[in-house]
Amino acid sequence: YKLMMENKPSAMTLRRVNTLNEIDFDWCVNDETWQKRYDELKAFKARTGHCRVPQNFAENKALGRWVDNQRRQYKLMMENKPSQMTLPRINTLNEIEFDWGVNNDEAWQKRYDELMAFKARTG
Repeated sequence: YKLMMENKPSAMTLRRVNTLNEIDFDWCVNDETWQKRYDELKAFKARTGHCRVPQNFAENKALGRWVDNQRRQYKLMMENKPSQMTLPRINTLNEIEFDWGVNNDEAWQKRYDELMAFKARTG
């Protein structure tokens, strides 16, 4: 349906859309799921002070996967590849200071400092 609405090749046809509309098909189910996960992310941030949900977050595995997927979809969008990310979603996530990428510089620096300390101890 989304591809059809964007005038891209799709298996969806106008006849199929009309047939689904006749039974009040909900075309926005992904939007509802997205909003639910976003609300969960806001609650996570309120508790932790950040939006860096671990991908395998034991308390809410779906949220961890969702956060990872937002980053992946954003990256695809930035590479001009097919993506479910939209500008309104980006803006909404930016409002809560969403981390679009984990800062690997800090992790690298920490490991480098550990290596230097090890070298100083052992020669």
